[in-house]
Amino acid sequence: MSTVILTTVGTSLLFNARREGLVEDHQILAYLKQDPKKASAETNSLSRILQKGDEVVLLHSDTFEGANAADLLERFYREQGVPCDRVRIPGLAYEAQGFVDFGLKNFVRTLAGEIRKAAKGQKDVIINATGGFKAEISYATVLGLVFKVPVCYIHEQFREIAILPPTPIGWDSSLFVLYGDFFDWLSEGEGGVRPKSEVQPRAALLPEEAQVLLEEFELDGKPYVGLSPLGEAYFEAFRGELEQAQTIPIYLAPKARRTLEGLEPAIKERYRKLLERLRLPNRAASSELKSGGGDALGFPKGRIDERVFYAEKDGALYVFALTHHGPEYERMCQEGFYWRDYSPQDFTLLDE
Repeated sequence: MSTVILTTVGTSLLFNARREGLVEDHQILAYLKQDPKKASAETNSLSRILQKGDEVVLLHSDTFEGANAADLLERFYREQGVPCDRVRIPGLAYEAQGFVDFGLKNFVRTLAGEIRKAAKGQKDVIINATGGFKAEISYATVLGLVFKVPVCYIHEQFREIAILPPTPIGWDSSLFVLYGDFFDWLSEGEGGVRPKSEVQPRAALLPEEAQVLLEEFELDGKPYVGLSPLGEAYFEAFRGELEQAQTIPIYLAPKARRTLEGLEPAIKERYRKLLERLRLPNRAASSELKSGGGDALGFPKGRIDERVFYAEKDGALYVFALTHHGPEYERMCQEGFYWRDYSPQDFTLLDE
């Protein structure tokens, strides 16, 4: 299986070349070919991890220097027969406020998108976080951890490649399940942000651990709220989990199907989103079994109105009932649902 190496790009190539009195592109390319390890941080690290058949994607800043460096690196690797592309990150520039408000968020979204793109192509991924702004390297590392992708960089003191293994950190995507309506609503705003006056009353209902993922900033002199760069990293990881989980089949019992088909379109869409999130690997942590016992769990727990009773069997999810928070939900919790009352033929695939 080939590997896609997602590489953050800085300007070390241009800086090193100019120190040697080289300013023309053809001079810098010749310098790069002469000693790739010495020429730039990117080629130094890639020379140690790039294998035959691998692909390189260069993520560069929204600056002339960043684009120039990435262009030269792309030309170098293409001449070496290495598949190589470059991607510009809008807003990732030297202007401080724009860098924080848009550049880093766009970097997180773009890097996450490239990780998911590679995963869909059945390719392995390595993040090479040696070049670029220090903040880029920090958030690339966070994304590597939450997406469970190895992150490589050159250790400054020993000049050796260091690899952070794809060990998952203890983040909990259940926040995006329990408060999915809010985060969906926020992300659907223009540019992923909304006016502060619209966000405040909704955000006030969120727990503190969800509120810390938000950030206030000014746009055209007016206050807006969106996800912070860290919030973007977690939300993109959640989206990645959601995409991968859609292969898990969901089967509906007759009662659940009748309920779903009888709902108004807007409410039906809310239940469909909930069923999509039911596929996530942390579903057990967001489920509850009350005193009635039985074989089914209620999902999700918390303040969500829409509720699902389900059980997991042989790699598939079986939904016994759809209901909403209130007396009916409490009654179903007390009575429980049991496999003995159903046969496999009773259940039909959700999207049949």
